[in-house]
Amino acid sequence: MSLASERDRSPEPSGQQPRLVGTPTIRFVALIALFTFPAVLYLRDFHMTDPDFGWHLRAGQWILSHHAVPFADPFSSYGAGKPWYDYSWLFDIFFALLYRASGLLGFAYLEVAVRVAIPIVLYRMASRLGLGFWPSAVLTALAAYSCSSIYAPRPGMFTIISFIVEMQILFSALQTKKFGAVLWLPAIFWLWASIHIQFIHGLIVLGVFVFEPLLNYLLRYKAANETFPRRLMWVFPASILATLLTPYFWHLYSTVFLYAGQKNIYESITEMRAINFREPYHFAVPVLLGTAAAAIGWSRKLRPLYFVLLAFAIVIGFRSIKDTWLIAIISIAITAVSTRSLGEELPRPQTNALKIRLALAVCLIAVLAVAWRRYDVNSNWIEMSLAGRYPEAAVRYVETHHLKGPLYNDFSSGGYLIWRLPAIPVSMDGRTNVHGDERVKAYADALRGLPGWEKDPDLNAANLIIWPTKSPLPGLLRCDPRFKQVYSDPQATVFVRQ
Repeated sequence: MSLASERDRSPEPSGQQPRLVGTPTIRFVALIALFTFPAVLYLRDFHMTDPDFGWHLRAGQWILSHHAVPFADPFSSYGAGKPWYDYSWLFDIFFALLYRASGLLGFAYLEVAVRVAIPIVLYRMASRLGLGFWPSAVLTALAAYSCSSIYAPRPGMFTIISFIVEMQILFSALQTKKFGAVLWLPAIFWLWASIHIQFIHGLIVLGVFVFEPLLNYLLRYKAANETFPRRLMWVFPASILATLLTPYFWHLYSTVFLYAGQKNIYESITEMRAINFREPYHFAVPVLLGTAAAAIGWSRKLRPLYFVLLAFAIVIGFRSIKDTWLIAIISIAITAVSTRSLGEELPRPQTNALKIRLALAVCLIAVLAVAWRRYDVNSNWIEMSLAGRYPEAAVRYVETHHLKGPLYNDFSSGGYLIWRLPAIPVSMDGRTNVHGDERVKAYADALRGLPGWEKDPDLNAANLIIWPTKSPLPGLLRCDPRFKQVYSDPQATVFVRQ
């Protein structure tokens, strides 16, 4: 990785000193800050943001113990015996092995790695596609900031990294006419499809690139010999075939269609809701989008490919805050390739600065090590963090008193309970491909104590209830003669049937 393109390092006129911001030292320090800042913020205030980490961990342990992937749900009372395809099977295996090797610290290792890797690959994509050092750094910082709420040790992070790599491969191939890296796409998609269901976004974008000549023909746009070559169109069907070479074969696509038809999740699940511009980092998304639009306008190159990619990003990204990363990545890529077309062809960043790369890697590790030591990251600290966010104390009460199911629990804690109470099937968890759209809505209504809560069949069948204390339902259950409260803390309240 280089610190700047040759354009940025062009000699100053004689007698003039380089500007401060253009010195290699300043750029080196800027990269260290850019690549470590999200991770340091995380180490300062550790918390597990993804409530599904528990079922991913338990699924990985199940696969390792059974030496097979599950085809029926083994974790919930509702899904028992019903089809379930663990599309994150490879990530779950890795997650379980990481936990086996490092315990709870493995969660911290993984999130730190993710928070460092995403800015690195984003910056690399921007600079390789033609942006100078400071534009690449600033846009990468904005994109990394826009992802503040979605960083987590979960398979979706691999989707973000894979999508960045795909965008760089495709746009670089069109710019340089060197298509060797494109041949790696089928292998990338096999790995991607084994880790996360959103590989479908990457396939859609690949299809847009491959079929750009048809798009140009329909819109009567005359491209200057810069489209995907016909001789390599086989990469698209080969990538689709690669996604089928997983244990679940075509069932991955049935899950894709299942998710595509779900609507209630975008209202019932907080992170699935549309961006509401109530947090500062929300505003980074329209800034990146506006930058891309301005770059296209200044280049006066209204290539249909750019507008189709932006339209796709807008439709997906503004529908759910969890997918705003799509807008950020596509906006940066289009800004880079559009800016490059403004003037003469930009030289590619130099890639032979091995000493600089090694020095940067050493400094990154040093900064993270100091932060790790400074904030005293350890297993006890992580256990306390989990206990303050999830119903750990309630789980220990259930274990100590040997309480039995059937269990009635809320949506958010289901994944955690799958891991911590493996002998008691949950009634609900974050796997919406198991529980379906209507059940997700029903549990969201129960969480708010809306009328009809007492008729829930899962509640009527329950012998044990673990529910968030701050929601209205525990107050209603205290007045219900069918149940008795036996434990309560700020995170969860436990009821048993009378």
